[in-house]
Amino acid sequence: MLTRNPDWKPSLLGFEVESAWIIGDWDDVHGLVDGFDVSTPPAVMARLLLAIREGDSNNIARALSRARMALGNPIVASGGREYRHTYEAVLNLHLVHEVELVHRLSSEQMQTDRPRRSEAEDELTKILNIRLNSTLPSFRTREPILSLRRTAYGIRFVLAVRSKLF
Repeated sequence: MLTRNPDWKPSLLGFEVESAWIIGDWDDVHGLVDGFDVSTPPAVMARLLLAIREGDSNNIARALSRARMALGNPIVASGGREYRHTYEAVLNLHLVHEVELVHRLSSEQMQTDRPRRSEAEDELTKILNIRLNSTLPSFRTREPILSLRRTAYGIRFVLAVRSKLF
């Protein structure tokens, strides 16, 4: 589609970057995010995932802050009166928090012993299940949550393997 309509690239960037992080093509994600100065939810989330993947705690904190600011703007702009119109923004903030939870657990697990890791994983699973059950039970709502969880866990796995190798 983009070869026939290259001027559509900025409009389709969100889909392109999301598909790249789903398949784990981090070089492509990096290139797409650096190539455009957009603050669409997928681009903001991609910057957060890249920061987590790099592992620098200052960059992660900065990316979390920027993500919350960018994704929370529609809620602030609506004044909280239009819940239906802000649900997507609330969902995006929900995603940011879940990515942070998975990242925090993986960071803490690398420094703890095996039995405590299992307890922490059980607690995270319980929290994530409660959070999922608090969302609308529709494919449109839950698929992005589950997809981003898979990506966050994939990053967590790579970081765990990388830390054991070095």
